[in-house]
Amino acid sequence: MSLSVSLSAVDIRSDANQQALTGLSGMVYPPAEVADWPGHRLEWAAPEWDVFVVDDELGMVSYTGAILRDAEHDGKPVHLGGVGGVKTHPDSRGRGHAAAGLRRAAEFFETQKPPLDFALLVCNDSLLAYYSRFGWQQFHGDLLTLQGGEPKKFGFNNVMVMDLSAKAPTTGRIDLLGPPW
Repeated sequence: MSLSVSLSAVDIRSDANQQALTGLSGMVYPPAEVADWPGHRLEWAAPEWDVFVVDDELGMVSYTGAILRDAEHDGKPVHLGGVGGVKTHPDSRGRGHAAAGLRRAAEFFETQKPPLDFALLVCNDSLLAYYSRFGWQQFHGDLLTLQGGEPKKFGFNNVMVMDLSAKAPTTGRIDLLGPPW
């Protein structure tokens, strides 16, 4: 069994990768469950970058979306890397596949010019300990996002941040100047 981890821009996603991602999404988030998920009613930013984790025998086993965004922290401009849409096939969990995708996204963030200040993700309570193992820490301030074109305080999930070229803030107000991811 061989595993490959690749990063590419969403706008060059192949039809085969799109089909595999659609299949993976359906396994992780069955349509009947998505329809009842409260986050379904929120506006979410689409990823700009794909991190595909592919097993040569099983196909796509995990996915991580990445986004780059200019934002503000306490009214000052910051340049962020965002992680979202992380999903691993239920039969492949616990094997480090999501971790491989997260590491690849972090490596990508670290190569950006100009440098990204910090990274941000949102997650439910059950994933706080998981992400903290990779250097993410909980943000205890306010996160503003655009919903319907209006700034709104984000309270749907937990917010986590990770140091990149600067120490990530754990308090204050982050304004994403757009929808969450």
